[in-house]
Order: sequence, then C-alpha cells, then structure tokens
Amino acid sequence: MLEETGIRPYMNAHDTYTVYGGSRMGRDALEAMKEISEIFVDMYEVQRILGKKIAALTKNEGAYITNGAAGGLMLAAAVCMAKGSMYRYRKFPDTGNGPDEAILLHCQHNAYDKAIESSGARIIEIGDSDETREYELEEAIGDKTAAVFYFVSSLYERASMPLEKVIKIAHGKEIPVVVDAAAQLPPVENFWKFTEMGADLVIFSGGKTLCGPQDSGVILGRRDLIEDCIRFGAPSHGICRSCKASKEAMAGLYAAIKAYVEKDQEKEYQRLYSMAIQVKTELDGVCGIKAAIREKGPVGQSYPRTFLDLPFHISAEKLKESMRKRHIYIGLEQGNTIYISPLNLKQHELETVIETLKNCLMESQEETL
Repeated sequence: MLEETGIRPYMNAHDTYTVYGGSRMGRDALEAMKEISEIFVDMYEVQRILGKKIAALTKNEGAYITNGAAGGLMLAAAVCMAKGSMYRYRKFPDTGNGPDEAILLHCQHNAYDKAIESSGARIIEIGDSDETREYELEEAIGDKTAAVFYFVSSLYERASMPLEKVIKIAHGKEIPVVVDAAAQLPPVENFWKFTEMGADLVIFSGGKTLCGPQDSGVILGRRDLIEDCIRFGAPSHGICRSCKASKEAMAGLYAAIKAYVEKDQEKEYQRLYSMAIQVKTELDGVCGIKAAIREKGPVGQSYPRTFLDLPFHISAEKLKESMRKRHIYIGLEQGNTIYISPLNLKQHELETVIETLKNCLMESQEETL
C-alpha cells in the first residue's frame, strides 16, 4: 500500500503526537481488531462487556470507550450537564436554563478545552498564570456549575491548585470533577491514582503509550456516570454521536490496555533507559554537544529522553528541519536544544537516528565555517 500510494514512512524520535499518527499498535490490539471486524455485534453489549473488563483491569468502578480523549471530554461534559436526563441531553448544545458551566483553571487553559465547549458548555476560568486560589474555586461554583475540569500536566504545576484540593472543594458542593489525563501513562498506576483521589471521571488516550488505535480513548470512573456515558454516547443520537468508536477500535483498545497492565513496567523502563544512554554516549561531545538524560516525558510521564544542548553556531530549529527532510522526527526544546525520545523507536531505528543526526550536525557545522 505504501509503495502504491507514495506515503512516506517516518521514524519518530519525538513523541506520541497525533500529527505523527500517535504510536505503533501492538500485535494484541491488531489481532483483536481483525477478529471483531469479521462479525456483527450489539454495540451496547460490546461497550458494557469491554467496559466491565477494562474497569477491572484498571481498578475502577466503570469504563467507557470513546473515539479519543477529545471525544471523552465532550461526552463527559454532556453527561455532567444532563444530570441523567435524556430530554436535556437531546437538546444539547442548547443547554437551556440548566447547569452548563465548566470550571477550568486559567493556567490549564489549552487547545483541548474546545472539546468541552463543543458540548454546549460554557467555560469559566479561575485563577491566573501565577496562582489558583481556593476561594476562587469556592466562589465560582454556583447553580449553573456542571463540573470542574482538571488537566494533568507537569507544564501547569506551578500555578495549579493541587487536584486533591480541587476535589475536596468541588465535592463539598456536590460538583463532579473530570480529569483529563490523556498522556499520563506511564506509570500504569495513574489508571487508578486519580479516581482513588476522588476524581469522578478520568480520561486517557488510547493511541499514545497504550499503543492502541489512535482514534480511541477511555473514560474511567463512577459507575453511575459511566452508565450515563453508555446511555448518551454513540451510537445513541445526539451531539456525541460524532464521538463514535468503531467495534474494531473498542476491541483494539481493550487488548492494548490488557497488554499494558500485564507488561513488566520496570523491564520496559530499563529498555528505554538503555536506548537513552546510547544516544548520550554516542552524541555527547560531537560538534560541541552537551548531552544529558531527563527521566520524565514532556508532560511528566515516567520515561527517559536524551537532551542535546547545541553550540550557538548550530541552530536547533534548522537541525530539526534537516532531520525531518530525512524522514525523522526529533524533539525541540527552548534554549537551542533538541531531544531524542526512545519511546517510539526500535533498536535499528535508534541507530539510524543517531547516525543521521551526526551527519546533519557535521553539515550544519560546515555551513558555518
């Protein structure tokens, strides 16, 4: 197919970004998708059966499979606004006089909160880029509040209110808390960490480190709210019909979650760390590079990456573009720094990335002489 269409394969030494196609799917997921693709099913039955199994694997009351984390945000917002009423849900995005405010910390405002607004919800921001104060959340909650949304990321830690405090204040006023943890794996414990803290619904992407279908995601959490996800979500008619997950994506995600939970996480970390060490060893000092390993992903996940600080005469942006022209994606960091993540690389690809990067570095250096 690739040869026929001319689609070019890239090596991904950056991260599990949607624009690159997410991640590589595992064999278990592919086999599950193929098996279910050859039969007809009752979609509600599949959702309930797989949801029950995923809930058990992830130590949660319930689970619902969506077409991605953004679809999960939209459905979660609709469920919180509808409060169990199919009549109200069917009128969305017209929310009438019902609760339609989604409280969001200003410092966590990002491109994905548009998925919340697509349900008809109105976002109410609290705090600022420096701090979020408890009284601001307490005063923002009122009769129109449907839920508080919380985006987990190390990028927001400085100005965010701790999730534990958000949950305590919101629950004190009987308001649910929805956590977007789309990219927060590993560690595997995050599957149950946030719900054990008291979050009502938690959303994960299926197409990142889970290595499931890119167009899949899962909502974990309270049994009653998950039941509403099943009632209001696809294939039911209404605004969330557009969040439909195919039977293939549902089966693939279940298989991916099962494989992920059963994986030897320590062994996998050591495999990635060994690759990160190889990058550091082979590139430290080349063309004046200073290499170092950081043991966190871009939003705080627990996997290693190798950062390469470039000398001033070599542009990180130009180097990234040179690598892209050679069909390799690498990461770009502030301060004239690039990074290599082993997360989506096979061993032979890592060696190609290192060799190609050395060549690009030499070319860049020669251009400045």
